[in-house]
Amino acid sequence: MSLPNCHATDARICFQEADLLDFSFNTVKSVALRIGPRYKHVCAPLVLAGVELAYVPQSKYLGVVLKSAREFKCSFDQAKIKFYRCFNAMYYRAKNATSELVCVHLLTTICLPALLYAVEVIPVTKSDISMLNHVNDRAVFRIFHCDDIKYVRSVVDLPCVSFYISSRFYNFRRQFAERFS
Repeated sequence: MSLPNCHATDARICFQEADLLDFSFNTVKSVALRIGPRYKHVCAPLVLAGVELAYVPQSKYLGVVLKSAREFKCSFDQAKIKFYRCFNAMYYRAKNATSELVCVHLLTTICLPALLYAVEVIPVTKSDISMLNHVNDRAVFRIFHCDDIKYVRSVVDLPCVSFYISSRFYNFRRQFAERFS
């Protein structure tokens, strides 16, 4: 069964408009990602500048991995990898030379931003927050070698990841409102 190419005219219009703006599409790097209730269904090929784009399950855009799903979702797998790389490098160099409080400061100022990149503008579910808290808790455990993470957090004034997410979201909204009001 052949599916109709109903978006050919739209694609030509986009290509012509980009040409007027002296803008060209890089069809080698371009892919299609489906989001919505019918994201798993086969659909007509999407053609850009004469090249058929591949439909992919996920794609990286501005450092955030977007996933093909029923709703707009992002993957934190790359952020976790960056966090662990950053933490392991920092901890390896700092564990013998400095105190635990210096490690906590480095964790919050260097490692957590790698884990929480763009969380203020992407949808974060409760399970995402739980996973991000777990990642941070493992780092705290490694610094203090203590099972009572909540107690350690209260002593060193280290909030959970959900606090950082809420704070970043609030600051983003405030700055956006100030800039565009």
